[in-house]
Amino acid sequence: MTLFYLQKELTLPQEASVDIYKGSQKAYNNALRHKEYQILADLWKNCMSSYLTVRKFLGHPNTCKLLNGWHPLMEKKNMMLLTAEWRENNPTPPKQVPRPAPVASNSNYNMKKQPQAQNNGKGKAPAPKHYSQ
Repeated sequence: MTLFYLQKELTLPQEASVDIYKGSQKAYNNALRHKEYQILADLWKNCMSSYLTVRKFLGHPNTCKLLNGWHPLMEKKNMMLLTAEWRENNPTPPKQVPRPAPVASNSNYNMKKQPQAQNNGKGKAPAPKHYSQ
């Protein structure tokens, strides 16, 4: 893919980065149009990170030409105002305090102590006997 204002051919990963940048901008604009302000900040961060990636190999002027002059830095103030207004109108509900789960009795405390086998000086201690309950 050669962009009309570039003199060089883009590699496949670069083309994929440009497509991701265009797609993230479309997702941001769709959320803005449908007034989904709770996810707007996350979509803006995604746009910003893909913008920075594309800008590394295209440069700022060419990256801005991709989307007719749109870039995330121009949208930051608008996004911040809209999300702050949304948070004021939709406060977060108070967190419910989780009730502690009832503690089950530990079976180790209920077991009787097993008697120790005595070593009468014959080398190794005998293997412990398994008791069934």
